[in-house]
Amino acid sequence: MSDDEKRTRAKAMFEEVNGFPAPEPPDFFQETSLDHVFGEVWTRPGLTKKERRWITLTTIAMTGAETAMGVHVRSALSSGEITREEMVEFAAHFAHYAGFPIATQLYTTIARVAADLEAGASEG
Repeated sequence: MSDDEKRTRAKAMFEEVNGFPAPEPPDFFQETSLDHVFGEVWTRPGLTKKERRWITLTTIAMTGAETAMGVHVRSALSSGEITREEMVEFAAHFAHYAGFPIATQLYTTIARVAADLEAGASEG
């Protein structure tokens, strides 16, 4: 597969996962991230997209990376693959293994993003 074909595959998967087009990578760091994560990892066989979402949400929640957490929570909810109720159950389960302080951050992100999506749906 050519580099152009790999980039096209990566951009298509990015949009499928996130619900919006991949921005043009401005530098080597973002090029390799896009190409590897979305062109290689998310396109592999063996796990469903929903299973990959749960793994991604768990690992990002463990790091406490708020921006990434918000993006992935929004993408999961917007896609319809994961419901708000499933997210809340996830946060409750996560709390008992990772601790309540970091789970509270996750829950707060879920609540904020869900409210934003619901407000947007009621406006449009």
